[in-house]
Amino acid sequence: MKDRLLKLAVKYGGLVGYPLFYVLFLCVFASVTFPYDKLKERIVATYNAEQRPGNAQQELQIDEMSGYWLSGVRVKGLRLLSAPAEPGKPPSKIQIDEATARYAILPALVGGSDVSFDAYAFGGELSGSYEVHGADKSIDVKLDGVDLGEVTPLVQLLGVPLQGKLGGTVRLTLPEGKASKASGALSLEAKDVAVGDGKAKIKGALALPKLDIGALTFVAEAKEGTLKITKLVAGGKDVEVQGDGRITLRDPATDSLCDAQLRFKVNDAYRNKSDITKSLFGTPGSNVPALFELADPKVKQSKRADGFYAWTLRGPLGHIEFIPAGGGIQPMPGLGMPKVNP
Repeated sequence: MKDRLLKLAVKYGGLVGYPLFYVLFLCVFASVTFPYDKLKERIVATYNAEQRPGNAQQELQIDEMSGYWLSGVRVKGLRLLSAPAEPGKPPSKIQIDEATARYAILPALVGGSDVSFDAYAFGGELSGSYEVHGADKSIDVKLDGVDLGEVTPLVQLLGVPLQGKLGGTVRLTLPEGKASKASGALSLEAKDVAVGDGKAKIKGALALPKLDIGALTFVAEAKEGTLKITKLVAGGKDVEVQGDGRITLRDPATDSLCDAQLRFKVNDAYRNKSDITKSLFGTPGSNVPALFELADPKVKQSKRADGFYAWTLRGPLGHIEFIPAGGGIQPMPGLGMPKVNP
């Protein structure tokens, strides 16, 4: 029996081996000689040409692109620049130091398209997959050790230094490839979150001493294109944070409509920490106005009777408007959000 199998292997091995050998080396040489520079230029030019004028306009830049294994690409120095929300401000930048993406060959044989990716950005790692089956799409992302202080758009939004490490998962399914029909869940947690460093000034006038927020948790569920925030909370030693609301998903993501509420309260222990914190947020029990409230009329309007500063976050994600809600939170027309009074 063994002799017979050996003879068959010798007789027909070449018929199978040579084609496989040819296909393997064809893939190797195709990967080595592929014009990745031309592909990079085409991707950048196509993306930038599709941008629309306005506050959400973006510019894509890529330093280097090369092959990764047989069916993947490696990108270094990817930057996404967004137009500033206010005239005279620098553009917002999202930068990925290095990223790899690998196309799965076997699913392609049955009409699918699966891509796994891994990226090093913001001091941490993002990994996951992007799958296409027919008209439907899905995305699965895991975040690990992302440094909030390196997320430039978020730091620019706050106007002061930010600390903390972010991790969690994002899982979304997009029927017909449309965000407006998406379903899934987001679960994110940032640890050791802190705002301010005692040097950077709010509105160019007030230097905020380090404010410890602690662990910040964000949980949301998506159904039929509406992302409902089910948990947004933090209870650090210096401040309490609460939030709720929803986001109506759109394509592109910057066009998604936000209607959410954010509330925070500075604890008495922090307000009594030093003469600076007493001046900034007011001495507990004192009627003397706090400098934090005098710096911007909207801050005073956001203060509720229970000591929380309440804000409504409304509009497209690319240009969210912060509306003081000290006297109550009004819903966006048609969304039916409840009114919250102090």
